[in-house]
Amino acid sequence: MGIKLVFVMEGEAPRLKADTMSKRNEMRYGPSKKAGAVRTGRSLFTAMLKECLELLECLGVPWVQAAGEAEAMCAYLNAKGLVDGCITNDGDVFLYGAQTVYRNFAMNAKDPHLDSYTMSSIKEKLGCDRESLIGLAVLLGCDYLPKGVPGVGKEQALKLIETLQGQNLLQRFEQWKEQFQHDDNPPLVVKRIIHCSECHHPGSYKEHEHNGCKFCESVRCCKPSDSKHCCPCAWHQWEQVKQANALEDSIRKKAMSCEGFPFSEVIHEFLVNKNKIINIKECRRPNLLSFQRFASEKMEWTKHYACKKLFALLTRYDMIQRKSGNIDSKQLQAIR
Repeated sequence: MGIKLVFVMEGEAPRLKADTMSKRNEMRYGPSKKAGAVRTGRSLFTAMLKECLELLECLGVPWVQAAGEAEAMCAYLNAKGLVDGCITNDGDVFLYGAQTVYRNFAMNAKDPHLDSYTMSSIKEKLGCDRESLIGLAVLLGCDYLPKGVPGVGKEQALKLIETLQGQNLLQRFEQWKEQFQHDDNPPLVVKRIIHCSECHHPGSYKEHEHNGCKFCESVRCCKPSDSKHCCPCAWHQWEQVKQANALEDSIRKKAMSCEGFPFSEVIHEFLVNKNKIINIKECRRPNLLSFQRFASEKMEWTKHYACKKLFALLTRYDMIQRKSGNIDSKQLQAIR
């Protein structure tokens, strides 16, 4: 199929992720005996990454080093058009700017398939752009903010984005801060006046019977209308505004009760790229001797077994090279 893979190696984890990493390590390895600040260097994980890099070098598979989170580098390569998509199960990659993500590979020979997600489909079906997704991460929680805003659920958050009708959610967060400073001001009160039981406009039925209704444009009596008919009076107009703003006002109050909201460091982590444009190397010919040595040290494989496992990849590489006109005496040759 001509697919070319590029592996991305994790870099230094953001300080914001310390709490999440600490809890994950505690689940995997038990409570730490050492007290003190949580480190984000991930020494054990880093050692495992070095072994992965050594294996990739043996296989001739290209890789790049991320400055921070691997998802950030994946998204960067995708956004710059250096790769067609990202293979990851971490949805944060969209918050970093990825455009296409592949998940759930099924390598069944009879029914091979995968799930493909694109930023354009997310925008079309959910009405969420990148900034909206970052806003959702702040409200609902993410690796850098595990608890999110208490009391705010997924349905509420999506409904909020719908009611904003394309307005930038992150900018809205900043506006909430300004509104919060004026929450002590007495709310505007619009007094409800008597409405006609017939046309449901301001004024009593008797008043309309004798003097007509200006909204019905009559000089005597009025025109019957459905009770659901929208009255243009000040009180009804204010009620409509209150109902439309009720959801946002509820979420705003919950958010502003959280210390640190809108968590600018989290937003900055997703929006500001730390990676640099790089040249992605081409695939190289797998190194059989290096792979045999690696497989023997790390997996206790025999040389024969390691050769058997690498043979298909090595053959594929040589066949592609020969088809492209790059013929070399070191390439595998058919003997019959």
